[in-house]
Amino acid sequence: NAKTLLDVLDKTVSPMGGRLMHRWLILPLKDAGEIRHRHSIVKWLKNNPDQIDELGGILKDIGDLERLIAKVAVGKINPRELAHLKRTMIRIPLIKNILEKNKTEKELVHIINKLNGCEELVAKINDILADEPAVQIGKGPIIKEGFDGELDELRAISGSGKDYLDQLQDRESLRTGISSLKISFNNVFGYYIEVRNTHRDKVPEEWIRKQTLVNAERYITEELKEYETKILGAEEKIQELERQLFLRLIQEIIEFIEPIQQNAKIIAQIDCLLSFAVLAISNNYIRPIVDQSTEIEIKNGRHPVIEKQLPIGEEYIANDVVLNRSQQ
Repeated sequence: NAKTLLDVLDKTVSPMGGRLMHRWLILPLKDAGEIRHRHSIVKWLKNNPDQIDELGGILKDIGDLERLIAKVAVGKINPRELAHLKRTMIRIPLIKNILEKNKTEKELVHIINKLNGCEELVAKINDILADEPAVQIGKGPIIKEGFDGELDELRAISGSGKDYLDQLQDRESLRTGISSLKISFNNVFGYYIEVRNTHRDKVPEEWIRKQTLVNAERYITEELKEYETKILGAEEKIQELERQLFLRLIQEIIEFIEPIQQNAKIIAQIDCLLSFAVLAISNNYIRPIVDQSTEIEIKNGRHPVIEKQLPIGEEYIANDVVLNRSQQ
C-alpha cells in the first residue's frame, strides 16, 4: 500500500489534532524561531514518556470541540452533544495538571496559560442538564431532576400514571364484577376501558361507548377523561418547559464560545506535538539544529516514507547529505 508523509507522521488521537496535522504539513513553518519553539516542546514530551501516556489517554476521550462549539454558535447542538461538550471541558484541567509538572519549558508554559477550564460553564451544564440526556427533546429527560420545581411536579404527575391506572382498573373491576376489563391507551382514541362482549350487560349506565370491536366494546368514563387531560397536558408541558430551559442554557453557553474555540486550538496543537514525540521515540528521530544559514547537513539521514515501505527484513541504508551555496 502506498503511504504518504501524512500517514507516517500522523499519530494524533483527536479529530482536531488530525485536522491540524494536515494543515501543518500543507503549510510548514518558515520561521526558524517558531520551529525551535515547536521542537522544544517535542523534546520535553519525548523526555517525559509518562506524561505522553497520560496525555494520550485523556486526548483519546476528548470530543470534537471545534465542531461542538460551532453547533452551539448556530443553536443546532442537541442535548447529548452538549453532555459530550461538558465531558470534554472537564478534561481541560487534567491536561493542565499534567503539563504543569514541567516548570522549565517556557513554550509549554505559554500553551498551558492559554487553556481555559471554563469552570462556570461546566458547573452550569452540570446543574441543568441530565447526566445522560436524551438525544432530543420529547425522547426522554433532558433537564436534571431538582433543577426546576414546576418541571419536577409535572414529571411526578406523568410518572404516577401507571399506578393510578392500575388502581382504577382494580376498582372498576371490583365494582362491576367484570374481572377481565382492562384500561389501555392508543394515539387515536386516547385512554379507554375495554370490555369483552360476554360482559356487556354488566357495563354501568354512566360509561360512554367510545369504539366497537368484533369481540369487545371500548368505553370512557368522566374520571378517565379528566385523567387523560391531566396526563397528556403534563407531558406537553414537560416538553415545552424542557425546550425553554434547554434553549436558555444554549444562550448562556454562547458567552463561552471564544475560550472554548481557543481550547480546541490548543488541544489540537498538544495532540500534534504529542504525535511528533511519539514518532521520535518509536522511529528514533533526533532534533535537528535549525538556523538561518543556507546550509543543509544531514548525517545518517533516513527517508520517513520509503523506510516504512521497505519489504519485511530489508533495512534502510542511511545516507549523509550536504547542500550549500559554495561547493555542493
